[in-house]
Amino acid sequence: MMDTPEHASTSSRRQLLGMLAAGGTTAVAGCTTITGGGDTTSTGGGDSGSSSIVVGSKGYGEQVTLGYVAYELLANTTNATLVDETGFGGNAAISEAYRTGNVHAYYDYMGSLWSSHPPKHDSADFDTPDAQYDALKSEMESEHPIRILDRADWQNTWAVFVAERAVEGTGIQSISDLAAHVNSRNYDIRPAFGDGFRSRSDGLDALLDYYEFDPERVTAWASEREFLETASAQAAGTAVDEGYADLGVGYSTSAWLTDVDSVRVLDDDRNFWPFFHPVGVVHEDVATDAVVAALNTMPDAIPDAETMQALNSRAAASGNQQAAADHLQNNDFI
Repeated sequence: MMDTPEHASTSSRRQLLGMLAAGGTTAVAGCTTITGGGDTTSTGGGDSGSSSIVVGSKGYGEQVTLGYVAYELLANTTNATLVDETGFGGNAAISEAYRTGNVHAYYDYMGSLWSSHPPKHDSADFDTPDAQYDALKSEMESEHPIRILDRADWQNTWAVFVAERAVEGTGIQSISDLAAHVNSRNYDIRPAFGDGFRSRSDGLDALLDYYEFDPERVTAWASEREFLETASAQAAGTAVDEGYADLGVGYSTSAWLTDVDSVRVLDDDRNFWPFFHPVGVVHEDVATDAVVAALNTMPDAIPDAETMQALNSRAAASGNQQAAADHLQNNDFI
């Protein structure tokens, strides 16, 4: 984790933070013949030869779903023998795995790769996603036996969302607007956030400092409205939806945001959080034209954050692999 971001009133400095993933997700069989980590199947289609490819992901829901997007694309467009290692582990585990060849292909996020994978960076100063992507690709490919593939146009980063009922008539559209609102001694909006989020280096206190909320006003705000710490970011969303709070912080593509009615996502207009666009990662030993082409389908198959959010919601209902396979089939990518 990193120190609190510096103020950047005239720049777009981004503080990149190691957001380690943990946990596991159960796979549900889709249109191919395997389920569960470590299983192997030979697939048809394409002309990539018969090399074995270990397909991985980190351990939480969206990552497992993206892992199965990679799996299904490879299964249906190449002749590779695939090994399912979705849900492999967090940043440390999967970075070691692709460096040693124990995982050959998966999707990750630019911010995670830059900040949490060797050589690791505590901060970055990129004005655009392309600038971050170019620096990441150059460095990662020179440091490790991998290729960084095309990035998606969307990202999964933190999002501040507020109930429409709480901001009606205020003109609040951005986090800077919220800062001005609070600094003018308006304490009517009650925040909710997941356990531990307030004090982490990319969390609420760091965000308030970065956006120059007056510390005295924040103290008065917390005293008057009693900030609500919930068990998780999802629980914070539920608190907003049910009226126990007015403002929450969560991942921008979380499925539960689709279940929260009448909320407004505030613009991170000074770019506190970094660019977390997903990219393909493939080991150079298996990076044939067919494999690269298959994995590079993801940005078209998942063209925006709303599509990923809907896919996350379907995965919660039907399982990660089933949701990935259905999405790719229904949209003619496999």
